[in-house]
Formats: sequence, C-alpha cells, structure tokens
Amino acid sequence: MSELTFVGAAGTVTGSKHLLTVGGKHIFVDCGLFQGVVDVRTLNDAPLPVEASDVSAIIITHGHLDHVGYLPKLVRDGFRGPIYCTPPTHDVMQIVLDDSAHLQQELQERGYQHQRPYAPPMYYAQKDVDDTMPLVKTVPLHQRFNVAGVLEATYFNAGHILGSAFAALEFEGKRVIFSGDLGRYDRPLLFDPEPIGAADDIVCESTYGNRIHPPQPLEELHQALTAGLARGGAIVIPAFAIERTQDLLLAIGSIQAIDPAIAKLPVHLDSPMAEKVDDLFSRFPDAHKPIPNDSPTHPFGVRNLQIHVTTEESKQLNHVKGPHVILSASGMASGGRILHHLYNHLSDPKATVIFPGYQSAGTLGFILTHGARAIHLYGDPLPIYAAIVHLSGFSAHADQNELKRWLETCTTKPHLYAVHGEAESAAALAPVAHSALGWQAEIARRGTSITL
Repeated sequence: MSELTFVGAAGTVTGSKHLLTVGGKHIFVDCGLFQGVVDVRTLNDAPLPVEASDVSAIIITHGHLDHVGYLPKLVRDGFRGPIYCTPPTHDVMQIVLDDSAHLQQELQERGYQHQRPYAPPMYYAQKDVDDTMPLVKTVPLHQRFNVAGVLEATYFNAGHILGSAFAALEFEGKRVIFSGDLGRYDRPLLFDPEPIGAADDIVCESTYGNRIHPPQPLEELHQALTAGLARGGAIVIPAFAIERTQDLLLAIGSIQAIDPAIAKLPVHLDSPMAEKVDDLFSRFPDAHKPIPNDSPTHPFGVRNLQIHVTTEESKQLNHVKGPHVILSASGMASGGRILHHLYNHLSDPKATVIFPGYQSAGTLGFILTHGARAIHLYGDPLPIYAAIVHLSGFSAHADQNELKRWLETCTTKPHLYAVHGEAESAAALAPVAHSALGWQAEIARRGTSITL
C-alpha cells in the first residue's frame, strides 16, 4: 500500500513538495520553498508530516527555487539521504541555492526581516548549501534508477528549463507520473516535452490551467520595446535568471536583426546569476537546441550587450541616460538587483517596466501589474509614473492547451491530481482532463493524503 501526501504546491504555485510513502520509506518529489505573500511564506515554518531524518530520498524535477529551495533546510534539520536530479539540474541547483543563501544572509545582516514585505526569512546559510550538494546524485534522462530500494524512477524531458524533467515512478505494479513544471512546445531554445506513455496516476502542474498564452510573444515584446524607445527612458525588464533571461536575450537579438532602431539600443544584463546560467548552455549543449546567431561578441545574438557582474558595475547603471534596456533578476521583483533599478525608474514618466511572465500573488511584480499607482520600496514612498507592461507569452509554463496536448500523450486513463496552481487554475485543469479525456481528476489540497 502506497500513500501520497500533498505537502506543498497544492492551492499555490510555490513550495512544491510531494511526499510519497512506499514500503515504509518516505520519499519527497521536489522540495521547494514557499514564496509570495506573507501567509504563503510562513508555510515554510510549518512542520513536515515526517521528521527530516526519516526521509529516505528526494527526487528533484528541476532547479527552480520553489522546487529545490527547501533542501538546505531539510539537511540542516537532519536529512542525509540521496538527492536525485539530471546533470544540468545539479549545476542549476548549485547556482540557485548559493544565491538563495546569499540573499537570506544579506537581508539578515541589513535587518530587512521586518522592514521589507518581499524579503524571505532566514531559513539556512551557505554552510547548509555546502552540506547539501554532496548528497546530490545525477541521473541522465531515460536511465532507470532505484530509489530507497522500493521504486524505480526514470526522468523524461519536461521542456521547462535547462535540465528539467518529469519523473516516472514505478512501484507495486503502478506507474505514477510527476510532471514537475511542464514547458511549452516549439520553443526556440528547449526541446518539446516528451510523451507520457502509460500511467496509473499523474500529478500535474496547473500554473496556467485556466489560461491560453498569446501566439506571438516576439511581436508583443517588439511593440513594448518600440514604445519604450519612444518614451525616451530606461526599459527595465525583471527576468528570472534561469531560462527567462536566455529566452529574452534570444528574442531581443531576433528583433535587433530586423529593426535597426532596436539594434542601436544598449542592452545591460545586470545579473551575475544569469551569467552563470548562460555558461550552462555551453556546458550542456545536448540539453538544448542550437542557439541561433550566438557568438562571443553577440551572446544569444544580442548586439550592444554589456554584462554587469560586480556591485560597482551594477551601480554604473544609475548614471546611464537615454533609452536603454536593463535585464535583471528576480522575475517577480521579489528580491535581487532589480529592486534597485525599479527604485530608480518607477517614478520616471519616460521609463518602461516590462514584466514578461507570471507574477505570483503578493509579489511586487503582481502589485505593479495589477495597477498600483504608488508603492513603498526601501522604506520610501514611490509614485508610479513609468509605463507598466505585462507579457505572458514568454512564460516557461505550458498553458491549458499545451497541458492538454501533453496529457493526450498518455496511452491509458489515469487519475489526475492538479497541483502547482492557484485555486482557479487547478480548478480549470481538472474538468479539462475529465471532460476532454474521460479521466478521473481532482484538485490536490495541501496537507491531505491519498492512497495510490
């Protein structure tokens, strides 16, 4: 008898943790931090259903913080088992966890814990990350591996970010699929998600379970850049360092190739984390499609690109005049260098801020894209005079049609559990699986357990 407990990413899009109990062994699929509003972040403080030392193993689908960010805390609390992931995910995870520990330490030292509503609390330090990474064991796609002596697992490409995979777990005569985060089809950098095959149960993300992405994100970005150029000020783009930044660089390079005015725009990448991820594309060439027009002088095909790594290099952007693009993390403006650029430009009527993706409730990105006319940042009130643009076409998450397209590759009629989505998104995906595919489907609820 096996049991599945939805510990996180059930009713929210963060904190992915699914606890599988098979043959008396406890195995987590993903182990992420909750992010967003205070009520959601405080879920990180809730005790787990089992002690950390009683967890036998962890299966990671990809390296985003909401899927790996809780790992150092679990290790700090006593976990010592293996952590499985694909080879690129290992390197992504290292970058993400190092950055997370650094940010938490920085916020702690500056005393922002109770002053900045978007700052995460201190859950672990760099030492905990250093203790975590030796536990990681990499497994390539399509290679079966044994977990805790109770199940066999296989990774398949999920097309979400570099190294992302969905996990097929086989135990007690069943095949259970955990989607992780599912990517999109026909993307310029990543391969399409692989087919599911047979399954008895599918635990499926539903981030965009109730929405359809626009068909032409490149044209939307082109229009936004053109309008920003006409306004005459900075064009600030909050972008996740992993995948979103690379997609945007490629898109900007494509636009520059056909628009002489945009080709003259200086482009500043202010994210040491994104630069490290850029290097991963060179390190794992088989994990992505060939990069068009890539060269040492035009990374991802972008002209006039300047990369800012050090703090001093970042501060130089405070003095740049005229139209220019600033790409910086984080993508939801929940921390990182992007906050400084927003502080400098949100009150400038010549400036443009482009949010190219999902904005979780409670984040600064959510507040700005939902019409805020004033905010407090670094303790100061800021009126919003900059143009705020929200693009959804660059999302790395499959929309409702793409989720359905992937689910249709299942050759059986499984039971579907919708996870990793706001209530309305998960509620929209479950009926699609039921009505269009004839499956049993339900919305996963945090803290509940089911018998598989």
